[in-house]
Amino acid sequence: MTARTEATWTKIPGPHLPRSSHSVCVIAGKAYIFGGEIQPRQPVDNAMHIVDIETGECEEVAAKGDAPAPRVGHTGAAVGNDIYVFGGRGGKDMTPLGESGAVYVFSTTARTWSRLQPTSESYPIARSYHSSTATSTHILIHGGCPPPPSGRLADVWAFDIASHTWTVLPEAPGKGRGGTAIAVLDGKLWRFGGFDGVGELGGGVDCLNLEKALHGADEDGNANSGWGFIPYGDATGAEAGKSAGPGARSVTALIPSTAGSGPPKLLVIMGEGKPSPTGGHDAAGGFYDDVWSFDPTSGKWEQVVIASGGGPGPRGWFGADVHGEGAVVWGGLNGANEREGDGWVLSFQ
Repeated sequence: MTARTEATWTKIPGPHLPRSSHSVCVIAGKAYIFGGEIQPRQPVDNAMHIVDIETGECEEVAAKGDAPAPRVGHTGAAVGNDIYVFGGRGGKDMTPLGESGAVYVFSTTARTWSRLQPTSESYPIARSYHSSTATSTHILIHGGCPPPPSGRLADVWAFDIASHTWTVLPEAPGKGRGGTAIAVLDGKLWRFGGFDGVGELGGGVDCLNLEKALHGADEDGNANSGWGFIPYGDATGAEAGKSAGPGARSVTALIPSTAGSGPPKLLVIMGEGKPSPTGGHDAAGGFYDDVWSFDPTSGKWEQVVIASGGGPGPRGWFGADVHGEGAVVWGGLNGANEREGDGWVLSFQ
């Protein structure tokens, strides 16, 4: 019998920082928490909250430099000692912030912000509830919700950190979506889940070869060019009747993991499986509390066994980032339509 993957949730001691639709980036054992909301459509301040993951010690750093305005539904991605923030919605009308493709950078060493204005003529349209990840040289963004009346997006863009240029990559397959999750693993961009305006999405993962996409292949820009799709396999034998992969969901997390002796995996963590009655984030939907592991080499999914002792509980709209072999999760929205203020570490046996 194949050994099951086991993991443990450990609560981070210390601060209570309730919020949803925020960003969390982990650098050198500290979680950097920015933005989000406690009351629907009311962004919190633009301070950076820094939490020591081991001790729970928390420090609030007021915005200095060319800092982003308060916002929700933005993304943050860490490269080296810097955090790159893009997009989101805010202002009086709570619409996507039109910033002409600008990327904000928070230096964790200088503890100050700067604004990178793109040098390219083209750049992504303003958006919120998109997804983001990074390589050592590029920030990648995908999808999200643009200003009305446009519908949800399916585009993919890469921001070159050195040259400050945006490059459009092959559009992702399927309908435009918000609340999807992306990650980089083994030279590929992976995508899971999202909400297309009608329902939650699942059934497999999409992947794009970044080496080809970033270095001139598929320059014609044809929709779906360069993308592949790996559907769930069929459960057989002792697994018959069980789900062959995570249920369709949005506002989840997709985290690279090196846990175990095999090849690196991708983790799908919690998320919303049924949209709120209003279709927005002013009411709660139905949430998952599970963790799934995907092996890109075999194409197989496995539900991670969580050791006794509890965990974050069902939620979505949280912030998460890789930490060691596992992940850190902070905040989010629960089934009672409450903003959670706790932080958790997912670690493997």
